[in-house]
Amino acid sequence: MFSKIIALVLSFFIGFFSYPMSFLPSNYDTSFHVNTGSFFMLNGDYLEPVVDGEVLEDSTIVLDKKVTVDLDYQKADWFNYFTLSYETDAYVKGVITYKAGVVDKSEEFFLEPSENGNFSSFIDNCLNGTKANGVYSLSFEPLNVPSATIKLRGLDTFNREIPDREVYIEKDGYKIGVDMLWGGALSYLEDTNSNVEAVKVDGRVYVDSNASERYGKKAFSKNVNLINRYDPGRLVQQSYYGTGDCEQYTGGVFMDNKWNYNPVQGGNQFGDSSKIVDVRCTEKSIYIKCRPLDWSLPKENITPSYMEATYTIENGAVHVECRYVDFSGYPVVSTSQEIPAFYCIEPLNRFVYANGGEIKSEPDLIFWPDAGYPKFFSDENWSAFVGQEEDSFGIGVYVEGEEEFLSGVFGRGGDLSKDPSKDGPTSYIAVIKWRDSTSYDPYTYDYYLATGNTNEIRATFNAL
Repeated sequence: MFSKIIALVLSFFIGFFSYPMSFLPSNYDTSFHVNTGSFFMLNGDYLEPVVDGEVLEDSTIVLDKKVTVDLDYQKADWFNYFTLSYETDAYVKGVITYKAGVVDKSEEFFLEPSENGNFSSFIDNCLNGTKANGVYSLSFEPLNVPSATIKLRGLDTFNREIPDREVYIEKDGYKIGVDMLWGGALSYLEDTNSNVEAVKVDGRVYVDSNASERYGKKAFSKNVNLINRYDPGRLVQQSYYGTGDCEQYTGGVFMDNKWNYNPVQGGNQFGDSSKIVDVRCTEKSIYIKCRPLDWSLPKENITPSYMEATYTIENGAVHVECRYVDFSGYPVVSTSQEIPAFYCIEPLNRFVYANGGEIKSEPDLIFWPDAGYPKFFSDENWSAFVGQEEDSFGIGVYVEGEEEFLSGVFGRGGDLSKDPSKDGPTSYIAVIKWRDSTSYDPYTYDYYLATGNTNEIRATFNAL
């Protein structure tokens, strides 16, 4: 009996001191400068790290295998974020080992080649309040070459304020928001200038500008989110496809289909969250960096990749700058990519696009796999979903230079609540680009979103 009591007490203290740490004082850091010098510095103090029992005097390491840098357990103020200043000539996998309360934890990170690099990251589980209070070691190994060199300049730890789950900016007729639990993907877009309303007619939800006047029904919502956020696979987000089963990789199953390597910004099919690595917010922009999950696999199979997105509102449109780099080393596959994957609310279910100087309309699209993955071509590089009337309101996506679009509607005419953004039915567009899924090769692209009727959307995009 006594032993059971002791075990219970110990389990309580272990849990209390490791997950979460949100009870600690909220003396948040607001500046994230890294202290560097001629030799390695940890939180502003010179330190003599040890590699294989020898003091590393000039902080330069030759990497022809995994090398661990012993920091002799340096205590630190409570932190949930760290920045490493480094120089390396290769792509490198790193591991930081630290103490979180009474629990020792290790987590991996990835570095790109740089002569003056700074890598910053929140620690695991920080959104739930976890904090660390000491650093044991750093380890490194080369990824894309047999041997590399890395020079360590400094490591600083910080206690950052954790943002709300959803972060918003508002400007020039748009309010947009991203979801921290879904990799910082775009989860909210509201047109605040067009009097967009949601009404219900004979049990069916309609969304339009001045919908109450058009349909003769009282609006039940005047703050309509146009993005579908039913699960982490919806939203407007980055998603990339790579290798299938091979010696290095074994995929999962989705919708009874064997699934390839598929880093998804929002998370996986089980509703798990991609890891937030970094976030920087101002009144005018939101910057997000995440480590995405693999869509078909459990959360333990987090991908060795990073996605970055910067959200701004400019020139009458929402502008998103995307960046992706993969560190897996998996075999190269040439396949179609979604740049981006775009899911909006289903009441907007008439697909429109421009080709040959004319507006084309597809009013009856169905679920895209059932329709054989239909492709549409717009020589003006945009497409949109609008309501059923010729002058109905809608939302569109534009990617410069890209003409191929995959589109469809899931659950057309299905049940919708007072918030269609949280319901199963959705309208989908993928801007399609064929490219190789190459590791160690950063990929960037920009996309724009605009709202209005078809002519207004077209005019906004053409002005870009």
